[in-house]
Amino acid sequence: MLKKYNQLIIGLANQCFNILSPFLVIVISLKYVDTDQGSLWLIFLSMMVLINIFDFGLSPTIIRNVSYVVSGAQKLVRHGMPKIEYDDDVPYPLLVRLLQDIKKIYSIITVVAFFFIVILGGVYFFYISPLGIRDNILISWVIYSSALLMNLYFIYYTPILCGFGVIQYAYYANIIGKLVWLLFTILAIFYYPTIIGLALAFLISVLVNRVIIAYYFNRNSYTLKMDGINAQKESTIPFLAHNAIKLGMVILGSFMISRATVLICGIFLPLNLAGEYAFTLQVYIALLAIGNVYMTIKVPEFSRLVIQGDSCLLRTLIIKVISLSLAIYILGFIFFYSLSTFITSVLHTKVAFLDGKFLLLLGVVFLLELFHSICGTILTTKNKIPFVKPALISGVCIVILSFILLKYTNMGIMGLILAQGFIQLLYNNWKWPVSIYKEFFCNDRHQT
Repeated sequence: MLKKYNQLIIGLANQCFNILSPFLVIVISLKYVDTDQGSLWLIFLSMMVLINIFDFGLSPTIIRNVSYVVSGAQKLVRHGMPKIEYDDDVPYPLLVRLLQDIKKIYSIITVVAFFFIVILGGVYFFYISPLGIRDNILISWVIYSSALLMNLYFIYYTPILCGFGVIQYAYYANIIGKLVWLLFTILAIFYYPTIIGLALAFLISVLVNRVIIAYYFNRNSYTLKMDGINAQKESTIPFLAHNAIKLGMVILGSFMISRATVLICGIFLPLNLAGEYAFTLQVYIALLAIGNVYMTIKVPEFSRLVIQGDSCLLRTLIIKVISLSLAIYILGFIFFYSLSTFITSVLHTKVAFLDGKFLLLLGVVFLLELFHSICGTILTTKNKIPFVKPALISGVCIVILSFILLKYTNMGIMGLILAQGFIQLLYNNWKWPVSIYKEFFCNDRHQT
């Protein structure tokens, strides 16, 4: 029984560390640094999502295409499934070229990201930082953003291992990295209790994580079998880029939907209130990640069943994934909602969570977000990305509406939450669950 659900258990443990380690880092930080530095540190942490933006849809695209190749696909296609040819043997020249192209793409992305993350991020923090601590904040941002760039450059290890079917090794590396982050944060608080020390602790954790995941990648059986094999001449970049660009636009839309509001909040609201919003949002983003664990693990299985055309097993897996994922999220939300006030009062953090009414509203908004995002991910396993425009349009509308509500009304945090919830209810929250029903349930029954 434990062996059957080994990846799920490790995945859940991984997400628990994704929650607990940053949470403990935040709690420790907010106890020993002043309110302004603590609030800015929370905004720093919310910038981790920049990695997903610059990843630009490549990770899920890599997972699918690596899964196709190790399942025996003799060539890749840009759209759909019917033209992919399969064999029992893994085409290693194709796999070698695929991995080479993946590394090349991430090298280019990291160079581009430097200007946006380090330079423009520095301008933003220069603008919102109090004058007395501005120099320390900018030094901290250079350190912290360097860690973000390192994370971005080596992020390809995780989707490749997932495509190989051994995502648990990426989880091991992440868990160790999170423990190192917590350990060095504690050391920083004892010996150098400033935001610069906190940024250095994060940089060290990223270094450790990358070294460990590279070790697991280099020892993988597929990697070892590629040794000495020449790559095929035909580039795989067009096949990666076709759907990755679409997914990247979706991720950009997702950033505007759930994270751009933190930046807007930092401009229009008091720094301590922006810190509370960022602190609370960290928890909900973590709950979304926990809810998505099972879906992430099952992407290779979804891809295989789609290739085989096994409609019956697909329907069963869809119901299982959605039910379990939503149940995990709801349990996590109940736990957080029940203990949020107790946690901040006992720990005496200088930045607290938002009030209970905001927590409840955000809980519902992110539950619907999880539901339709899982449905969207399932749709992508057919090598199609149908939700590019809706994600972008929704993101732009949420940013505009949030800006208007903060600038021209007194709604404050409530305006940010209502903007996201209202825009998402208009289309995305219902469209993709309905699409899943039509694509995998209605059509198959009619065909039967």
